Amino acid sequence: MGAQNAGGTLGQRDGELARDWNAFKATSPAALDSPRSASRVFAALSRLRDPLAAKTVGLSSGLELTLLEPQRRAFGDAAAEPCVGVGCAAMSRLVVCLRSSLVVALGLGAFACWRGAPAALELRPNEAWKGELEFATGGQREFVLDVPVDTVSARITLRTEIPDLELLARPRRRVGSPADASERADGSEGPPTIVLDRFGAERVAGERWFFAVRWPYEGLPHIGDERVERTAIELQVETFAARVDGELSGGVALASALDADSGGFRTFKVVVPDTARTLRLDLFDVSSDLDLYAHAGTQSLEWNDDVAFAENNWGHETLLIDADGTPPLVPGAWFVDVYDSFGPTRTLPFKIVASFDREVPERLRGFPALPPPHGEVGLARALRAVVEIATANGLGSGTLLTRDGWILTNAHVVGDQGQPEIVVSLTLDPTSPAEELFRAELVRLDFERDLALIRVTSGIYGQALPRELQLPTLELGDARALAIGDPLWLVGYPATGGTGSRVTISATRGIVAGFERADFGVLIKTDAEITSGNSGGAALDEHGTLIGVPSSTVENGSGQIGYVHPIDALPQAWRALLAR
Repeated sequence: MGAQNAGGTLGQRDGELARDWNAFKATSPAALDSPRSASRVFAALSRLRDPLAAKTVGLSSGLELTLLEPQRRAFGDAAAEPCVGVGCAAMSRLVVCLRSSLVVALGLGAFACWRGAPAALELRPNEAWKGELEFATGGQREFVLDVPVDTVSARITLRTEIPDLELLARPRRRVGSPADASERADGSEGPPTIVLDRFGAERVAGERWFFAVRWPYEGLPHIGDERVERTAIELQVETFAARVDGELSGGVALASALDADSGGFRTFKVVVPDTARTLRLDLFDVSSDLDLYAHAGTQSLEWNDDVAFAENNWGHETLLIDADGTPPLVPGAWFVDVYDSFGPTRTLPFKIVASFDREVPERLRGFPALPPPHGEVGLARALRAVVEIATANGLGSGTLLTRDGWILTNAHVVGDQGQPEIVVSLTLDPTSPAEELFRAELVRLDFERDLALIRVTSGIYGQALPRELQLPTLELGDARALAIGDPLWLVGYPATGGTGSRVTISATRGIVAGFERADFGVLIKTDAEITSGNSGGAALDEHGTLIGVPSSTVENGSGQIGYVHPIDALPQAWRALLAR
């Protein structure tokens, strides 16, 4: 429905003004013999529909019409000039006929209607729209999609041979410019794609969404040496309706998977008995960052306070819903959603189990077999000892220094708030993301050196560590022995190292590009790639010993130099902790 105003809806007002305009053209074509007179007539009709008029303008017919000062500026002084001749008389007759009922304010949509702005093209669920985009006439096309009322998520993908086109979206109102858009996608990481889901900031189900395909530059695009005046575009619309993919029974694990056809979610039903005081939901055997949502009675089609959720930067989620919590546990049917907010780029298996108490299910209390902490050297050893670190603020890397779980990382990876939850993951298979196994606590923090020490304290479910636990480690090297040109390996979990919500371990190779003196020691410069997620990992010399921590980059234009904080910068008090 259009926005409400004193005289009716915008859509209703625009339609009435258009009818007035067409009626006047039919009765008095002579009055429209120039753009100037046409503008004056349209302005007069527009002012009639403005109940908030602030200024009176006299026409030669003696009829008084009102004109807002902003409208006067918009139409020019011609709008206020007296009109003469047959056109004015005809307009006066039309005005007298309409004056008592035309009380709706002029909207921007009416002006667009007068100028002949093209209507938004209709998109249909689960269909593709194909056409062309003209660059010489503004380089923008607009579309509208009426989302079905049972929609959980919608995915709109733009396909074109011009890589810089943008896809913009906005609910309820047309997208006039990028500043208007609530969603925006470009072609920097594949076809521009906008995903709308029920737990976003704007409602999706049953809503009207507007889209725009836009060329963001002034000039025409080029393909090779040729200018392109138009290009073929295709908008693929996929909508995913609410559904139930399976039922959960207390204590019985259910295996499932997310994939592109699932829309990035699975929904399960669980019936809570009258005697239950807690509903516990656990996701396990996962390799991606999954989230859990639950709603009582019906499937939720929008975010509200009745949705229970667990959203963290790891996949082994646990959601506890108690009778005295918010929302409270009530008996009856609950609908549980498993999401990958990143959107599945491949099949993502997982298992889910429901139980009706707070205890960790027995099947989740064990530890997988870990590789022996010895027998490997060099880079192979580093792949075992470099861990992924997840906090509420994001993801980073770290290096195991002792077999009982002391880990060196960057201070900016764990933050300065003493993260309440730190999850540590180990690579058991280099073809898969690291396995989420442990919880850790922050022990030492030094922001000047950008270094931190954390220590493994328990299993990921809080279970006690086994006495026989022996973790793989790296040997400390001597950064002072390095020279410019020496080879370096950087090992960690950069965000660029995968296409999903969690990545596999990566190693990049470079050289010692130089040095720079800091207050606490000498920094190592390198041309080896450091990107988000690498921070806190391992910098290795040619012997595979740890000589520093990849910490930051400096960029200038297309150039980049990475900075490694040397292991020699470790405070002596920290070394004493590690030696215990």
